[in-house]
Order: sequence, then structure tokens, then C-alpha cells
Amino acid sequence: MLDIAVGGLVGSDYIFRGITQSNHSPSGGAYFEPDLTTPIGVFYVGLAGWAISWPTAFGFTDPSAEIDFYGGWRNSWGPVSLDLGIIYYYYPSETPSALTTQSDFYELYAKLGYELVKGLTIGGNVFWTPDLLHYSESFTTGGISNTPDALYASFTAKWVLPWTAGDLGAYLSGELGHWWINDAGFTNPVFVAFNGNPAVDPSYTYWNVGLAFTYKTLTLDLRYHGTDQSVQQCASFLLVGVPNPSNNWCDDRFVATLKFDTSVAVGH
Repeated sequence: MLDIAVGGLVGSDYIFRGITQSNHSPSGGAYFEPDLTTPIGVFYVGLAGWAISWPTAFGFTDPSAEIDFYGGWRNSWGPVSLDLGIIYYYYPSETPSALTTQSDFYELYAKLGYELVKGLTIGGNVFWTPDLLHYSESFTTGGISNTPDALYASFTAKWVLPWTAGDLGAYLSGELGHWWINDAGFTNPVFVAFNGNPAVDPSYTYWNVGLAFTYKTLTLDLRYHGTDQSVQQCASFLLVGVPNPSNNWCDDRFVATLKFDTSVAVGH
């Protein structure tokens, strides 16, 4: 059985793990995902795109968009669900910089969910990459590339509220995660603050909490995002030089997003 899921969104910002990808400006996106249901689970592939606006300082390459290619397998057994897959982040039309000629990278992921009671689900996610943002392109020591691998793990929860009014519903959801970015031990650390500032650990904790209203195929998501990053950590992670209060790419932020999701059955 083949189903094709499609959707799109517009939002006041595009936040990825606490860091704006659109310079705190409105952004839009869309996705296309064929799903094949088999006796051993659902196999899927997908294509998604986002409008982004990155820093133009030293180290970033101002791509025209973010394109995500992904695929995997998922299944459920009663209240338990599991999703295993891979996602590739592609940034087209990048302008080469002093640090890298492209930022493309991939992550392997695993997502586990458990429905405690009807309407209340908790979960855990793990994402891992061997070379975050492809910074190994230019950072080499003795012919060996410095490849900052990164592991992101998070706990999630979602409660579908018992309140409804016709086709109108609502849910509360949130996430608490930590991104371990392995940049320690390098002769030339990748994520540093320049101009004589000491290197800082780029790893950080991220969280979000939100209320969403649903109506048929539409969802209005009202969400607050935050991290424990200092201004210097944010500047170090983004390679934008001396940290100062104007580097607000990692600021805590409220985001409103309107989403559209639907699916079409093929060959039924």
C-alpha cells in the first residue's frame, strides 16, 4: 500500500535546535514523502525544502536554501513506535569561503515513542553525524582532517487535549535535548572564537514548549524555543568572530507557524 504525504508551512522564524536559520525572519517550507506499507513496517523516502538566510561573516557561505533528502523505516507495536533513518542536509548555491566550500552533511537517526495513556505520548530521539556542517573540508592537521562529529539526543512529550469543538482540536508538546559536539583535542579546533578569544565548548542544551491548534489538515503551532548558550558560545558555533550582544542567532525566541499536511492513497 502506497501513500504520498505532502505538506507545507509558513512561520515567523525557522529555528533548528535553538539556532535561527532565517536570521529571525519569516520562512517557509514544503515536503513530499511517499510511504510504502509492508507486513514488516513502513518504508519511506522524502524531500523537504526550507527558505534560509545564514550569517555572511567569515566561515559561512550564504546558500540559497536548505534541501533535505531523507528515508527510513518505521513501525509500531501497540503503544510502542520506532523510526530509523538517515537525513542529508543539502545547501545549494553556496559561495566558497575561507573555511569550507560546502556545508552539506548527513545524520543517522532513531526515534522511539511510547503512548502512556490515550493522547499522552513520550519519546526519545538520537541523531548522529561524523562531520557536522562539513567543516573538515579545510581544517587539517598533518594531513588529517578535523571532523567534528556530533550527537544530539532529546526527550519529547505530546499531550492531545481532550477538548474539541467540531473539527477543532489542540495539543501541548515539548522537547528537551542536548547537542554534544566533539571538537575537543584538535590541534586547530574548528569551533572557536577568533581575534584572540579562547575556544569554548560548542555543545549546548536546547528546549522548546508549545501549544498547537488543529483544524482538519491545518495546524497553528505557537512555540517558544530556548538554549543555554552564552553569547560567546553562539558566536563560536557560528564562526562569526568576536562575540557581542548583536550576535543574536541563538536568542530564545517565540515562533508562530501555520502548517498544512495531507496524504493521498495510491493504487487502493
